[in-house]
Amino acid sequence: MRSPILTALLHPLNLAMAGLMVFAGLMSAWWLFPIGLLIWGVMVLTVSRDPALRFNALMQQRNPVARRFQTYFDRIERTQVGVFNALASAPSRTRRVLEPVQAEVDSLTEMAYDLSQRMTSLENRRVVSQSAADLATDLAGLERYIEETEDPTLRQDYIASRRALQERLSKLEDVERQLDHVEAQLLGLANEIEGVLTEVVRLQASGADVAGTQVSGLVARLQRQSVQLLTPAPLTPVEQHSG
Repeated sequence: MRSPILTALLHPLNLAMAGLMVFAGLMSAWWLFPIGLLIWGVMVLTVSRDPALRFNALMQQRNPVARRFQTYFDRIERTQVGVFNALASAPSRTRRVLEPVQAEVDSLTEMAYDLSQRMTSLENRRVVSQSAADLATDLAGLERYIEETEDPTLRQDYIASRRALQERLSKLEDVERQLDHVEAQLLGLANEIEGVLTEVVRLQASGADVAGTQVSGLVARLQRQSVQLLTPAPLTPVEQHSG
């Protein structure tokens, strides 16, 4: 994938300008070369700072996340693109009024991506580890051994194994609850910002004056989503007691 600056350097118009600059400096007059170099630099900078180019480069840099999160993040990312395109085609005054909404959507999308990336590592470890159902089956077997064993030493060994297995099961259930919580957060965020996109499209058509009266409400909705996205999964009663 190309960075914006590399894309600008390889732009056909900029390449043609570079060739013309070298040709003029060598074949015509040497003082044309620094002037051409200055013009070429301005052209490269202008292309590299194009918002659409930088936006596309940012999207291409994102790596896939775990399958259970990818569907929701794809919806969030598509909405981000929708808001960007809606404002890009809006009149300049309306676009300026709605820019805070674009900023909040961009921030939320990055937060959702970072959260999905962190949870992807957790999800991958959960997938390769023993499932909660298997641990529960093993725990039931240990309970039976404890009840049936008459040897005190062997019984204590089984009890110690049961304690260790219970701790593993509790931690695994905490992980699964955390992953479920994040999945629900992403689903809620996807639904909310899709609603915001609908409002942005409506306000784009309504004009800057109408948009100015409602933009603060849209920003507040998105900021509430930011707070919810930062809210961790609720603790179990055991965790609350130990805390």
